[in-house]
Amino acid sequence: MKITPYIAVGTVENRIVVVLPLGLERSASIGTLSFLGHQHGNQNTGLWDKDMYHEVTSDQITAFLTGICDQTGADLLKLENVPHTWHGRPHPLVLADATASPSPVFRRTLGGDFEQLFQQGHSKSSRKNLLRKERHLQAAGEYRIRKAETPVEIKRGLDAFLEQRAVRAGESGIPNVFDTPAAQAFLARLLGIAGEVPEHQPRLMELWYLETGGAIRATYLCVDQGGTRFAYSNSIAHDNMLPNSPGLVLIKDIIDQACSDPDLDTIDLGLGEERYKTGWADPVPLCDSLKAVTWKGSVKLAVEKARLRAKATVRNSPVLWPLVRRLRKWKAGLSKAPDQKT
Repeated sequence: MKITPYIAVGTVENRIVVVLPLGLERSASIGTLSFLGHQHGNQNTGLWDKDMYHEVTSDQITAFLTGICDQTGADLLKLENVPHTWHGRPHPLVLADATASPSPVFRRTLGGDFEQLFQQGHSKSSRKNLLRKERHLQAAGEYRIRKAETPVEIKRGLDAFLEQRAVRAGESGIPNVFDTPAAQAFLARLLGIAGEVPEHQPRLMELWYLETGGAIRATYLCVDQGGTRFAYSNSIAHDNMLPNSPGLVLIKDIIDQACSDPDLDTIDLGLGEERYKTGWADPVPLCDSLKAVTWKGSVKLAVEKARLRAKATVRNSPVLWPLVRRLRKWKAGLSKAPDQKT
């Protein structure tokens, strides 16, 4: 798949007020303009000047987007996973005929009282069960939860993350977006351990991990920005400690520490409806906006709308989505089975 990147910059009186990272993909001579890297992202917002974000009108944003399509030669504009509401107003990139994205992100205001947050989202029995699992992990010895600080610590944590994600992909059949050298190098740069990253440059991402019994049992990649802790990617070791849910214990501690941080007021657990998220955060709807700017774009628009409707139907079906997950797991099992010789 060849994607041509375009960084769209909007200005007012020579002052930059919005930046949109976009990519143009051509298929069957039809150009589709989407957020750059949307295949691996959770939600897309763009970068905005605060005043412009709150003041921009629908006519202004329509003119801006139309101009981008004209300059790039796009036939179809496809803006997926844009928050319906963001920073106190409907997001300008949610167009008039936008439809709901298949999955929400999970987000919640923290407050300063972790115990209250814990009790609000978890029943008494689930709290006791999670604390019991935490004690079992502690009993294995050498127990600690920490944010990796030194290059050696970060490298060890990243190696564990990549290995655990690969095992999970092999067992579940869920595609592993971190299995390429480019993706792994990207994570290393964000974590500040790539060779070309200056030592004094602050890390753009943090790696948290839970270690017990001499091994890292769970990891979480987090970013703290604008008062929000984004906890988007995690991994769990599929070993004898798995029944004690090290990933759940780790995220509990990460949220506990976020509650006590005066610079943080929100937790964002990212895209996808996993059961553990509902105890900590609320679903926040995302939207998909599609705009055809040529007749070829209109043809592609009909196809894309049908695809997104089908995806949303499957993802939100209590029957179809579990079936998809079982089929993925079955397929993964087949791929790992040894060749049968006759």
